[in-house]
Amino acid sequence: MFKQQFLRLDGFTRAERIGLTYRVSEAINQAGAWITDFHQYSNILICINFQVPIVNLDKLAATLQETDLQLSQESLAQLMPDHDSMLKEQELIGTLQITFIHNEPDLLRDVPAVPG
Repeated sequence: MFKQQFLRLDGFTRAERIGLTYRVSEAINQAGAWITDFHQYSNILICINFQVPIVNLDKLAATLQETDLQLSQESLAQLMPDHDSMLKEQELIGTLQITFIHNEPDLLRDVPAVPG
């Protein structure tokens, strides 16, 4: 029986952050998966939460590799499960953590003053 219940993908890139984030978002959508949430940590890292039908894992691997994202070997292995033993109608929840390698300073955000 298929035992993997959660995908924990990670990768890095030297590509421009906003453009790559858009391309990864499109890659996830093209694979028949959908983004459920995301968290951005300055301009260093983004963590994207998603759901994907198991039958679309191969397509997700292919579309993500068409971006400038370099997935870890562990991530690629998770996207290539044993197809003979999986429940094809099942969906997986996952995260994709992308580290941006650059020389830019951290993003600074103004925090509004709280009256009181």
